[in-house]
Amino acid sequence: MSDYTVIRAVSETLRELLRAHITNDTEPQLNGVNIDFRSPREMREDNGAEGVSLWLYRIVRNPDLLNHPPARPAPDQISRHSLPIDLYYLVTPIAVESTDEQVLMGRVLQTFNDHPILRGTDLQDPLKDPDELRLALETPSVEEQTRIWHSLQESYQLSVTYRVQLVTIDAAHEPIQSKPVLVRKADYRQAIAVR
Repeated sequence: MSDYTVIRAVSETLRELLRAHITNDTEPQLNGVNIDFRSPREMREDNGAEGVSLWLYRIVRNPDLLNHPPARPAPDQISRHSLPIDLYYLVTPIAVESTDEQVLMGRVLQTFNDHPILRGTDLQDPLKDPDELRLALETPSVEEQTRIWHSLQESYQLSVTYRVQLVTIDAAHEPIQSKPVLVRKADYRQAIAVR
């Protein structure tokens, strides 16, 4: 369960994962490469900054998790519904040479493929066990890609989209008092067929 800072925590978790496998790598083409939360356009406007843009561009309510029954922290309490959301990141390598961008993209794909589920020590505060994040490579339509890059007022660049799931924002209110669930005892007997 997470509070309103969970979105930042998810972004930090992804950045730390990429830093561990790109920025801190001993490979000369990868070592020292910056992982940035800014959009590709903002990075380019910053004196041609190079690195990997890990830009959160879309947040959507997750309809599958929305209908889960509320938790009962105590027999006479019901938690208020949390808000399950999916986060969409546009990951764009930015470098002077297109071959360097391709190397960075390959390492991003490899890293996220090797870590499709993040839990435990991979998670940044306030995320903690039993929380887990699931990463999925998305394939947006050409129309959606066009809209993304049009909104950035940039021409299309080499990029991929990842969806992060199982993110919830807990309600700020205390649980609701309710009657405890009655304990029912079921009795089973064997039915014998009569001929």
